[in-house]
Amino acid sequence: MFRNMEYVYAVYKEMSFSRAAERLFISQPALSAMVKKVEKRIGSPIFDRSCSPIRLTGIGREYISCAEQIMDTENRFLQYLNQTESLAVGSLSIGANSVFASFLLPNYIFSFSKRHPGVQVSMSEGNTDELLKSLDAGALDIVLENYDLTDDAYDKKYLFTENLLLVVPKALLPDHKLERYQLDIHHPDCVPGLSSVPCVPLSAFADIPFLTLRTGNDTRYRFEKLCKRYRFHPDIRLELDQLTTSYQIACSGLGAVLISDTILQHTPPSHALYYFRLDEDITRRKVYFYFRRKRHITRAMEEFFRISSEEAQLHMLSNEPDV
Repeated sequence: MFRNMEYVYAVYKEMSFSRAAERLFISQPALSAMVKKVEKRIGSPIFDRSCSPIRLTGIGREYISCAEQIMDTENRFLQYLNQTESLAVGSLSIGANSVFASFLLPNYIFSFSKRHPGVQVSMSEGNTDELLKSLDAGALDIVLENYDLTDDAYDKKYLFTENLLLVVPKALLPDHKLERYQLDIHHPDCVPGLSSVPCVPLSAFADIPFLTLRTGNDTRYRFEKLCKRYRFHPDIRLELDQLTTSYQIACSGLGAVLISDTILQHTPPSHALYYFRLDEDITRRKVYFYFRRKRHITRAMEEFFRISSEEAQLHMLSNEPDV
């Protein structure tokens, strides 16, 4: 009904078909035909052509009032789009597991918000299944995850690579004979992913108890792959939900556990633990930002990807040993 309303509105502003045609750079007959189509569509004339100059009918006045409201709405939406594209306004919702939510996202969000204070950023913490449900429902724009999602429903942006290490309470290795495998994690130049220290066989820890995350977690999956490789049947004392929790319990001496070097890079190393590298084809994993496939990638998302990548690279460079 309001298709071609710009032609009607031009005639209203000029109160003349000829002047409106000149303004629109079309012929007067073409303009008259366009207005008549609109009048036919609404079933009533918009202009009273019996007087000079022409004037609006009662229906015409209501039509123009509605048309102005529509144009005002379009202008406000266009202004919003312009502000959104410039990141003057907008929103962004991000989800992550407890490790990333605790140690990574706060820095990324701070750097992003410092540059784009008009964009409202929210963060949710949860396990992979919970986060993906929120992503599928549209409650989250992005999920930061180290689980390798092969589902065609998602696209991803690579962020960095992390490594899993085995931490073992010193109290559980009283006759420690694995010095050549031990990482000197307390040394400032120690970077687990770049270390030349050899990987220890998991079977070397056959006599000590283990802590693991519950089945379904990527860290548990990789631990089980290591056990299968070495035909190792671990003595699992506790199954836990969070990697940070398992690390803290390991510090108390209850058992050995796999942790990510992301935790080590953001927490002081414990003098109560030994640290070991394991088979890297299993323990090295990539971290991605996931988002729904075919969804519109907003400017806020693009900018958050860029800033987070910068922060991750800076952190990686700051942790590389001096040559």
